[in-house]
Amino acid sequence: MKMFTMRPRAFRSRNPSRDAETDEARFGTIGNAIAMALADARRERDGLGQRMNFYYAQAATLMDNSADYGKREPLDERAIGSAEQNGSRARQRMAQLDTQIQRLEDLLGQVDRTLAPKAEPGESVD
Repeated sequence: MKMFTMRPRAFRSRNPSRDAETDEARFGTIGNAIAMALADARRERDGLGQRMNFYYAQAATLMDNSADYGKREPLDERAIGSAEQNGSRARQRMAQLDTQIQRLEDLLGQVDRTLAPKAEPGESVD
């Protein structure tokens, strides 16, 4: 059986450095997740850039090696159109990824600023 005392329990707080470590770990986890998403988006953009260049080079090669526009075989025309369309889709996705990368960089900057040491009044941070 638990005995209740009339004496209130003394308030105990944690060490401020331990609180700072906990906060840093928490924001560090967020920063790591953003950094991983950022690296993934950059890899996707870079891969798409290579494929986009391939598609446009393929379309150019097909146009160079086929007859003039009005005299091309339908199969050649479809292949050229497909390569151009794939290149165009890759370019559009790359634009979306560029926007996403910028937003992720902004978020990472916010997390980094949150983790930056705070200056005490009258003190400068290196």
